[in-house]
Amino acid sequence: MQTGDDRGVPDMVDAFELAALVYDDGVAVDHLMCFFADELRAAGRRIGGIVQLPPDEDTEPGQIRVLDLMTGDVFPIKQKLGPGATSCTLDSAALADASARIGRAVDARVDLVMISKFSKQEMAGHGLRSEFGAAVAAGLPVLTSIKRPAVEPWLRFTGGIGTLLACRLRVLRDWWAETDGRRAAIYLQEARRAAAAAADARRPVKVG
Repeated sequence: MQTGDDRGVPDMVDAFELAALVYDDGVAVDHLMCFFADELRAAGRRIGGIVQLPPDEDTEPGQIRVLDLMTGDVFPIKQKLGPGATSCTLDSAALADASARIGRAVDARVDLVMISKFSKQEMAGHGLRSEFGAAVAAGLPVLTSIKRPAVEPWLRFTGGIGTLLACRLRVLRDWWAETDGRRAAIYLQEARRAAAAAADARRPVKVG
C-alpha cells in the first residue's frame, strides 16, 4: 500500500480485474448487481461480498439492506435515526459486520468479490474503503459500482487503475468472460510449470 496520498489499492494490480459499474441517478444498478451475482452462482461460481438489495415491501422507509453473497444473510446497514427523523445514518455495528463478511469471502478465495458501492463514506476515507484494498491485495477480481460524479475520487483511490464499465448486463458479462478466461489461462500456465518442475525433480541424475 502507498502512503502520502489517498490511494487505497496495492501496486502491481491487474487493472482489468478491478472493475466499477458507472451509473447515473435512476439507474437500477442494485438490480443489475444482484441479478449478475445470481447468474454466476447458478453457473456454479463462488461469489462473495455484499450487494445492496433493491427496496421491496419489507424495506422500511430510509432503510438500506444488503445481502451477504456467501451466506445468503440479509441485514440492514442504514437506518433512520429515530422516530420523527428525516435523515438516515449508517449502522456502525452493521458496517463492521459487513466488513467481516467481506474479509471471510477474501479468506475463502472466492471467484469474485462484490462490494456494492464506492460512495461518500469511502470517498471520505471510511465505510468499506479498506476492504477494497484487502480484496485486491489477495489477487481476487473485485466488482463495485460508482455514481458518475464519483469517478474522479474512485480513480484517485485506485491510483488511476481499474476498469470502468457501462451499467449494462451485456458489458458486465463480457468483462467477466474476459476476466475469467485470463485467470484460467494463468492457472493453466502455472499448473504446467509445476508439472514440468516435478518431472525434472523425478528425473534421475547421471553420475560420472
